[in-house]
Amino acid sequence: MQERNILNMNIDTENQRQLLPDDPPPTATAAEDLTSNFALSTPQDRAAEDDASVLEEGPLPASIGDDDYYDEKISTGDDEEGDIDDIIKRLHSDDTTMTQSTSERDMAERELPQDTFSFLIYTNVYSPCFLCGIMVFLFQMGIYVVLANDIINVDNKKNPVGFPFNVSIPVRISEVLAILISIIAQEDVRKAICLYRDGFDKGGLSTVFKGATLWKWTLSIVLRASEGLLGLTLTFLLVMRSKAVLDLLLNFSAIYFVTELDDMVFGLASEGFLGRKLKKETKRLSRNSYFVSHECANSKSAMMVIIGYYVVLFASFFVGWEIIYRRQRNGNYLCTQIFSQFGDDIVPMLGTFTGLFYKHETQKFGDRASYRGTDLSDQEKGPLLAYCEDETRWTLSLTEDGVEANKWDPCNWLAASSESKAFDLLATTSFPWVTKAPTNRVAPLTHHFLMCYECTHVANFCGDYGSCVKPGKKYDQCICNKEEGRYGLRCEYSEPCQVVEAEGFSKEGGGLFTSKYYRLEN
Repeated sequence: MQERNILNMNIDTENQRQLLPDDPPPTATAAEDLTSNFALSTPQDRAAEDDASVLEEGPLPASIGDDDYYDEKISTGDDEEGDIDDIIKRLHSDDTTMTQSTSERDMAERELPQDTFSFLIYTNVYSPCFLCGIMVFLFQMGIYVVLANDIINVDNKKNPVGFPFNVSIPVRISEVLAILISIIAQEDVRKAICLYRDGFDKGGLSTVFKGATLWKWTLSIVLRASEGLLGLTLTFLLVMRSKAVLDLLLNFSAIYFVTELDDMVFGLASEGFLGRKLKKETKRLSRNSYFVSHECANSKSAMMVIIGYYVVLFASFFVGWEIIYRRQRNGNYLCTQIFSQFGDDIVPMLGTFTGLFYKHETQKFGDRASYRGTDLSDQEKGPLLAYCEDETRWTLSLTEDGVEANKWDPCNWLAASSESKAFDLLATTSFPWVTKAPTNRVAPLTHHFLMCYECTHVANFCGDYGSCVKPGKKYDQCICNKEEGRYGLRCEYSEPCQVVEAEGFSKEGGGLFTSKYYRLEN
């Protein structure tokens, strides 16, 4: 066979020499080289050259050479035919990708997010995957509802969320950082925005993921976005409720864990902990991608959606942060009226300070509000409840006549709380107070009582025998029902009897005293 080929080549060479007379005659060495080159070109070498050409074009797709992929596809039962079709479709898809047309180059490749919400887009409504996505969503929302019900008190109209009255600078800085991180790290809302940006393309998504429909795609976006936004809102509220840096970090971490449950469940499913079918779907979702048109993915309106998402979130949360910050600085969450009572066993004068104290409108000590006695001007002598920054404690002191408010000295006290950095005076109620004896010795106060007196923000504060009003639109007051004979700050006392009858008392020398007694008017 080789001799025949060599003979034909010699004839061709002779013909070429006749056509080109100027060429030199072939030599024996040239013939030997031609024979040896042809002999080297065996069919085995051609196969090697074909393999080399394939290697030059690039490695095989990972899914074709992945043993784990084929192990996953080796199964028995009703799924065998579907698995074989899936392999054929994948091979066809890989071959199509290598010979991509000009129209496909105008498409942008996308992958579905790897979480349980993506199951809702293409799986059957009654399949375990679809039910898994719904159950994870309901579990997350259930935790959010329980948490919101715990932190929101609708009966407290003044501060229903329970924001602290003020916080220290480290806590304030931590609030800003936590809000920034929570918005950036919130993936569910961002994934929903990206899916909405790309749109539902029947020729792309539904071709790769059989069963994908517009209403399933919409349901996945709505559930994903609602869960993410509610998680962000609760994260913001818990962060702003925190009084210390450690509490803030714990609250932030707890909500972040709940928001990541859909990703965690997807990871468990991919490892086979939730059954073979769920593992198969996670592999399918992870390995497949689809195409959307560049016109949808990269248009100006699509970019505006992404930019608008971050602008709205940052603006909303930091406007809320600014409002809460200003209200805390202005003392809007503080109690404006406090009822106080101090024991007079050691210092009898303390008993005279029992009554209402009103929050001063401007004067602060140690960045904390101060309280004055009833109907007292700034230059009048009277009791003062304020914070002594030098001793880090709340105190009861007595101001002097003619002394301006900015010169009051709360550190010259008659009674004082335990050391505390609380911004709220009422926070010291459950801790011991001390007083100064006449010998200037510090002794424990046997009795002290502090309570917020604001009837407009507490339901049924005045009881069944009074109504809450705000005379002069400044301070609250309980107006008692005179017909029922009630009195007291909360109408808790009954008026004494006007007439008292008793058995007659004997007089010396005979006779009885009167049996009826009348209450004096004055």
